[in-house]
Amino acid sequence: MADVRLDASTSALLLQDLQNDLVKSDLRTVEPMGGAALIANCQKLLAKARAVGMLVLHVRVSRRPDMKDAPRPPLGTPPDATGPRMLIEGTAGAEIVSELAPQPQDPVVTKHTTSPFHTTDIGVYLRRYGITTLILTGYSTTGVVEGSLRDARDQDYDCVVVRDCCAAQTVQEHDTCMDIIFPRMGWVAGLDEVIEAIQE
Repeated sequence: MADVRLDASTSALLLQDLQNDLVKSDLRTVEPMGGAALIANCQKLLAKARAVGMLVLHVRVSRRPDMKDAPRPPLGTPPDATGPRMLIEGTAGAEIVSELAPQPQDPVVTKHTTSPFHTTDIGVYLRRYGITTLILTGYSTTGVVEGSLRDARDQDYDCVVVRDCCAAQTVQEHDTCMDIIFPRMGWVAGLDEVIEAIQE
């Protein structure tokens, strides 16, 4: 196990895209542990962060009712292929799951791209709170987690990815990121290891 210590005063917990349509519905699969287990793991990490006074920052994604702000399909996608309408602003599906609901002191940023570093003011919060280390969680591993990890590293943040506080649509996607790709950019660790590493 790596000898990593995380200073609560300069670290932030990012809870990303943990919304009803994504982890509490049948619109997406949640692998490898299922939505309930993912939420429960994040609750444990959130409790530790709150106990030591760490900044908790919520990232959410939303769409207009006409979906005009949804990403264009990737090049080569069949023209009649459409995904489910989800994450519509103002609907219950777009809300952060109640188990991880923000408290009044928690910054909440709303994004319209994969990474929060492009269409939100997340950077303002991180600079003004003096944050140098990001603890990344969320759904999905190959979406917001990978996107925020890459962008954060490009901006010289130290990054932690909490393996069992992230999930993807398939086990293969999740494991490939955690085992091969993410270790090149940050510390990938289990929930218990990260909790142990957090220092007041």
